[in-house]
This record gives sequence, C-alpha cells and structure tokens, in this order.
Amino acid sequence: MQKVLVGLGVVVLVAAIVVGIYVGSGRSEQPQTVASAPPTDSPTDSFGRSIDRKDPGEIHFRQGRYPEAIAYWTEKAAQGDAYAAYRLGVEYMDGKPGVVQRDYVKAMKYHRQAGLAGIALSMFDVGSMFEYGQGVAKDIVESAAWYGHSARYGLAQGQYNFATMLETGEGVAKDEVEALKFFVLAARGGFTGVPYDNEKLLIDRDAPTPVALLERRLSREQIAEGRQRADSFKVSTGPLNIE
Repeated sequence: MQKVLVGLGVVVLVAAIVVGIYVGSGRSEQPQTVASAPPTDSPTDSFGRSIDRKDPGEIHFRQGRYPEAIAYWTEKAAQGDAYAAYRLGVEYMDGKPGVVQRDYVKAMKYHRQAGLAGIALSMFDVGSMFEYGQGVAKDIVESAAWYGHSARYGLAQGQYNFATMLETGEGVAKDEVEALKFFVLAARGGFTGVPYDNEKLLIDRDAPTPVALLERRLSREQIAEGRQRADSFKVSTGPLNIE
C-alpha cells in the first residue's frame, strides 16, 4: 500500500473516480488514497485542513491581504500560538503564488511547533517532510514516529500512513495486528484508499481494500485482536509530550 502526502506542497489528481480532495506523493506513480476532513468541528479548506474563520489572520487571508496575514501569524506564532504556527506551516509548505515563497525549513519549524502543541495535521506534515527530505534530512524512523503521533491524535490520513509502515516494518517494528487496527480506524474516518490492482497496475473499483488484503494474511485471532484494538482506541489530546 502506498502512503499519502496531504501537505500539500505537491498535489495531483490521481483518478476521476476519487471524490473529496485529491492527494499525491512523490513515492511512486501508483494512485494514492483520498482524504476525508480532519476530526474537527471547524470549517475546512479544499484540502480538508482546519480553518478558524474568526482568526484575524484568516480574515486578512480571505480578503487577499496575504502580507498582513503572514505578519499576523508570524507575530502570534512567536508568542506561542499553535494555530498561527500551523497556518504558517501550511503556507510555507504550499508556497502559493502571491502569498509566500515555498520554504520547507520554515514549514518544518512551524509545523513542528504546532505538532508539539497537539495539532494532528501538523504532526502529519512533519512526518511527510521527514519522509521526503523537505527542509530536513530524510529520516524514515522520524517519519514513522510523527505519522504515529498524528494517528494517535485521530487523523485518518496519519492512521493510514502509519498502518502502511506497521504492515511492512518501514521505520517502525513490523506489527500486522497493529497495522490492521489503524487501517480500520482510517477507514472509519473515511480514508479507505483508492481501489488499486497491484498486479494490473490499474485502478479497479473491485480491488480489495487494505483492510481486506491484510485480513487475508491474518488468522481469525489476529483479526479479532486488531479490530478489538480499534474498538477500544481513544484519541489523544493536548500537547505532544516527546521532549
């Protein structure tokens, strides 16, 4: 299974059958999965990212006053505001014309700040930057750790990516039962994956899901254990305590 990059600096349309947002990864030419909105009651943008409509920076941004928005968020992030750091991470990672020049070093700085404060989408983007060497040296172990953080904080995209790594042992100890748990959680969050036939190298509506493929290899006891873990999963909240 392929991982997904929602960050959003590079976005490609992967298939006409995919609905919602489209996401792409530099990892391969194979189609990626489609993301649902993050677990939040806040409005979201077209990528499913949280937006605080009342935030002064967002008001500036919506009205096209991009320098004012960036200046406001920069000042607030320096004061420890997690949302401001998150939005700066998004903008420096995207590098949209007329807003700011793409700067992965700054994106990493701000996403890490927001991630440590408990924002799961920033945790995910830190993981993707470590995976692809954006603003930091490639480090698959760090990538897995940050995808894991976002997974435990309830982000479906993170749960899917972390599951793929647990399934193969990439950057983390291989654990197919734990992988099943996170695949199930991602699917419950609306993140099931593009139906892709790995043999024909084609999108196939009838292709099995990651959950189905994994369960073909597991025993009944392992399947029951993985699903029980998913049922008892509790979303982490608050600051990320890793330092």
